[in-house]
Amino acid sequence: MQSSSNAIPFAADAGSVAMIKSASATRGILTLAILLFGTMLPVTLLVAPLKELVGDRYGASPFWVHTFMSINMIGAVLAAPLIGVLSDAGRRRRVAAWALAADAVLLSGMSLAPNLPSLLVLRFLEGASHILALSTLMAIAGGWALDNRRGRAMGIIGSSMMLGTACGTRLGGEVWHHLPDWTFHIAGTISAAAAVGVLVFAREAPEVRESRRPVRRLIELLAGRKDLAVPLAYAFIDRFCVGVVISTFVLFLADIHGLAPAERGKLLLLFLAPFAILVYPAGRLVDRIGRVWPLALGSAAFGVVFAAYGLATPSQLTILMLLSGVLSALMFAPNLALCADLAPPDQRGAAFTGFNIAGSIGMLLGPLFGGGILAFASKAAQGIDAYRITFMLTGATEILCSVVTLPMLLALKRRGVTR
Repeated sequence: MQSSSNAIPFAADAGSVAMIKSASATRGILTLAILLFGTMLPVTLLVAPLKELVGDRYGASPFWVHTFMSINMIGAVLAAPLIGVLSDAGRRRRVAAWALAADAVLLSGMSLAPNLPSLLVLRFLEGASHILALSTLMAIAGGWALDNRRGRAMGIIGSSMMLGTACGTRLGGEVWHHLPDWTFHIAGTISAAAAVGVLVFAREAPEVRESRRPVRRLIELLAGRKDLAVPLAYAFIDRFCVGVVISTFVLFLADIHGLAPAERGKLLLLFLAPFAILVYPAGRLVDRIGRVWPLALGSAAFGVVFAAYGLATPSQLTILMLLSGVLSALMFAPNLALCADLAPPDQRGAAFTGFNIAGSIGMLLGPLFGGGILAFASKAAQGIDAYRITFMLTGATEILCSVVTLPMLLALKRRGVTR
C-alpha cells in the first residue's frame, strides 16, 4: 500500500518536470526564432534593389551582379572548418553575437566601397560572418527541440527565418524607394541590433553538454553519418534555386517586365510570406505523417512551378509566387526536422553547419548557374526566351533531386531513423 501511495506523488512530480521542461523548450525556441528573424532581415534587404545597388551604381554587367549574390557564399564555404569548431565549442551565444557585430560593420562598410572589387571583398567577408551567426543560432535551437516535437520546433525556426527573408526583401524595396543612400547602413544597424539581442536573450539548452572539437571531428561527422547526405542534398538544391530567384529572377522582373524595386519586393513577398507562415504548420504536419513524402513530392512540384516562371505573365506570376511559397514550406520543414533527426545531440552544431554550408554552396552556384545559362542562352535566343531556358533548367534540377533521393528517404523510413 505504501509503495502504491508513493507512486502518485512520484508521477505528479514527473509530470511537473515534463511540463517545466516543455515550457523551457518553448521559450528557448521562440527566443531563437525572434533572433533568427533579425539575423535574416538585413542580408535579404539587399535583394530587391540588387540591380540599382550593384548594376547601376558600379556600371556592372549582369554577370558581376550575379557574382555579388554568390561571392558571400564563397566566404561562407571557406569559413566552414572554423564554423564547425566554434559552433560546437560551448560558447555559441558569444560566437553568434560577435559574428553579427562583424556582419553589421561589413554591411555598413559596403556603402563606402569606392569600386566593384572592394565591394566584392566586403561581400565575401560578410558571407563568412553571417553563416557563422546563422549556424550557431540554429545549433542552439536544435538543442531546445524536444524529440517528440522536433518537427514543429524546427518549423518555428524555419518560419522565423523565412519571415525574416520575406520582410527583408519587402523592406529593401521600400528603403530604396525612400532612402536609397541608406540601404547598406540600415542593413548594418539591424544586424547590430540582432547582435545585442543574442547577448541579452539567447540561452543554450541546459542538458546539452558541449566540448571543443577540432576540424577533424567535423569532417568525421559529415563523412561517418552518410545519412546526413539526404538533408544536405535538399539544402543544396533548395538554396540553389533560391540563388537563381534572388539574382536571375530579380533581373528578369526588371529587364523583361520593367518592375521597380518596390514592385519586385512585393512580388517576392508573395513567395516568401506564405513560405514563412506555413513552415510551422508544415512542421506539425510532418510530426504526424512523417518527413518522406512531403519532402520528396513538395520538391518535385516546386521544380515544375519554377520551370513555369518564364512562361507566365505578371498577373500569372502572382499565382506562381504564392504556390511556390506553399510548396517551399512543405519541403523545408521536413528537411530541417530530418537534419535534427540524424544529428547526434552533442554535434548538432556541426550537423547544422554542414546543412548551412550545403545551402551556401547551392546559393553560391545558383546565381553563377543562372548568370552562365542566361549568358549562353542569350547567344541563341532573344530576351525572354533566354530567361525561360534558365528557369526550366533550374526547375529540372529540383525534380531530379527528388527522384534521386526518394529511395534513400524510403530506406531511412524503413530503418526507423525517420518517419
